[in-house]
Amino acid sequence: MKLIVSFLLCFISEFSFAEFKKDLTVMVYISARNNLALEALNDINEMETVGSDDRVNFVAELGRIKGENVFNPFGNPPPLPPQNDWTGSRRILIKKDSDKEKVNSEVLSYDENADMGNWTRLMDFIKWSKKNFPAKKYILIVGGHGSGWRGVKEPSNKGIAYDDLSKNHISPEEFAKALKESGGADIVVFDACLMQTVEFLYELKGVAKYVIASQESTPGEGYDYSVTFSKIASSSNNDNDLISSIIKSYVYTHFEQKQRSITVSAVNIQFIEELSDKINRLAIEVLGKDSDIKLYNDKRFSLRSFEDEDARDLYQVALMYYENSKNDKTRVAAKNLMVFLAEKFVILNAAKGYKSKDAYGVSIHFPFYYLNYNKKYEFLSFAKDTYWDEMIKASIFSNK
Repeated sequence: MKLIVSFLLCFISEFSFAEFKKDLTVMVYISARNNLALEALNDINEMETVGSDDRVNFVAELGRIKGENVFNPFGNPPPLPPQNDWTGSRRILIKKDSDKEKVNSEVLSYDENADMGNWTRLMDFIKWSKKNFPAKKYILIVGGHGSGWRGVKEPSNKGIAYDDLSKNHISPEEFAKALKESGGADIVVFDACLMQTVEFLYELKGVAKYVIASQESTPGEGYDYSVTFSKIASSSNNDNDLISSIIKSYVYTHFEQKQRSITVSAVNIQFIEELSDKINRLAIEVLGKDSDIKLYNDKRFSLRSFEDEDARDLYQVALMYYENSKNDKTRVAAKNLMVFLAEKFVILNAAKGYKSKDAYGVSIHFPFYYLNYNKKYEFLSFAKDTYWDEMIKASIFSNK
């Protein structure tokens, strides 16, 4: 009998706990200690229309302040939701329910003074989620205000996960550090504006496989989580299927239902270093020819920009050099960059609507005027590792 028991214990110990993990844990971190406080409550209620099941864990951390209705001089504001009074940060395992007005999922952790703009808070949430809800695969969704690479802190007051109480935010470098210290994620989704930039993506090498984000400012309500979670729950655990389900949910909510112009794309971060090498090669070739240096000032009005007027579509920038440069080496570098973007780096692009023409999936900083150049850009890892900052300075100052 002792031998049988011993054998069984050894047999059980040979199995990794991964055998008992769910397929997927979706971790949603929402920084709403700002003017998104009401919308964030609605997000959690949307999540509860789906809820966790035997295959998928949906967990969220919501940090908020009391929300206020937007002033409307033409009518009475809608009543505030019943749970608007609570503040601080709550960590929640999302359970399914049909009450669309009140969050009923159990609060598993609460902190009145959590700083949602501190990268260590994000790191701790990811660690907490993995420890308590282990899975074979992890998706991290970060919601709040965002502004792409401009989160570099030398010194800057922009980034992602703004917290109006602490006056803090998470910079690109800090975001990558939070992921690295917590073991990373398979797919990172930004429910925030202007995040699909080369500069921010470059920081995420080695800590994520794929990133889903928008080149443009996003609609205020962001993802409709009732749609997004439903599509995730019905998807296979294959990366491409999960990515497709998330992007389809965004397109359905904002373009198909509301006819809004949107951009949303998925990129393969595992190729980010190869992409930066091709961008660097183009920058070096442009710097080698005075005619190429002056080309941007001649053609900048033909290039589309986003709400950040200094964010340019990378594919379109390369196309400009390919079509207009008289230098064969520049044209080859530009073509190689376009092909790599289209065939390797951008795996799914859904630019929809008349305002989204020429949005090919990834943006890069290229100031519209020389007065727009900001030396904080030079503190970014991407700028330090490439000649892109030298090239854009030479270009925009060429006809000062």
